[in-house]
Amino acid sequence: MSKVRIITDTACDLPIEFLKEQRVGVVPMTINFADRSYEDGFDLSRNEFYHLLTTEAKLPTTAQPTPGAFARVLKAVTQKGEEAIVITISSRLSGTYESAMMAREELEHKEQVTVFDSRTASVGEGLLVLKACALAEAGVDRAAIVRELTAIRARLRSVFTLDTLEYLQKGGRIGKVQAVMGEILHVKPILEVDPEGRIVPREKARGRRRAVKRLLEIMGEEGRDLADQFIAIGHSRCPEEAASLAEEIKQLYGVKQLRIEEISSTVGTHTGPGCLAVFFQGEATPSTED
Repeated sequence: MSKVRIITDTACDLPIEFLKEQRVGVVPMTINFADRSYEDGFDLSRNEFYHLLTTEAKLPTTAQPTPGAFARVLKAVTQKGEEAIVITISSRLSGTYESAMMAREELEHKEQVTVFDSRTASVGEGLLVLKACALAEAGVDRAAIVRELTAIRARLRSVFTLDTLEYLQKGGRIGKVQAVMGEILHVKPILEVDPEGRIVPREKARGRRRAVKRLLEIMGEEGRDLADQFIAIGHSRCPEEAASLAEEIKQLYGVKQLRIEEISSTVGTHTGPGCLAVFFQGEATPSTED
């Protein structure tokens, strides 16, 4: 049994039951609607979340786990003499990394814990969790696992398109006029996560079909050795499109390992239904913070 435990937050978009089966510690994000708060994935399912998202008048807010929530999980691990790697959503998208770091500082045996900023989100973060689990299960030590995660993070590409600009506008990320004009012109934004872990606009496409095609083209242009990679697709309420995209990726690039997951409440709050994302590796592009 591995003595390195992997811990993550629910923004990784891997199913809670699967994470528990892998012995991954899971610390939930909080989703705040007008009259109630929920723990993402624990007392709020994907179906319930998207129903509320599309029927409630006010957009929900999200909150990172508290340091105490991380501390409870970490204490349970370190008191057994085990080491831990905490993999969090990008520190540029959430305060989750800072909460985990604060929790680490409270520990009696903090030297047994590494907090790792994924600098991405959704199933991109999930890919790092999966890799860490596989290495830990193989008996790889904590320092070597962190080195491998750091190398993958520098190569990881997270590119996605949205079906509507409504939720970016509601969340204050774009203006109302820009959102309305985008809908009238059928503009579908293509965004990506940059090496520092920020979501930035990449380009625009006229129509959904063209936007999805660009995701495939970007993979071909920037991906390296795609056939030998574990590729991930994230989607919000568009499973058929995700499955179709997966088949095209397999046919075009010979990909054998591919995982499709639905985007969680944490990320879905800001993207809305109809988000389609691809996560793959290309050439290393280290952050300026490395």
